[in-house]
Amino acid sequence: MRDYKLQAELCKALSHPVRLQVLDLISKRERSVDELARMVGVGQPNLSMHLAALRHRRLVVARRDGMNVYYKASHEKIADACSLIQEILGDLVERDRRIVSAVVEVPR
Repeated sequence: MRDYKLQAELCKALSHPVRLQVLDLISKRERSVDELARMVGVGQPNLSMHLAALRHRRLVVARRDGMNVYYKASHEKIADACSLIQEILGDLVERDRRIVSAVVEVPR
């Protein structure tokens, strides 16, 4: 039996562009908080809030090395799930583009 409540909670953790970008960046390799903040273009306090949401749903794992904290995706299929969402989004956009083109190109 599926637990839709847990699934919804996981999806909520994915419902912010910063979190999706972080997951994309750390799915390729482990990155420090400083590096992520620079790459994403947000301040560390803001990034920390997003990382906490991802940690709460166990989507990322942290590792401390001296003064630095490094993050990586907790599961290799997280990148696959994000890629699938991007693929679906691309398909929907393409379908909408075709519909608009068909409406605009109505013969007179």
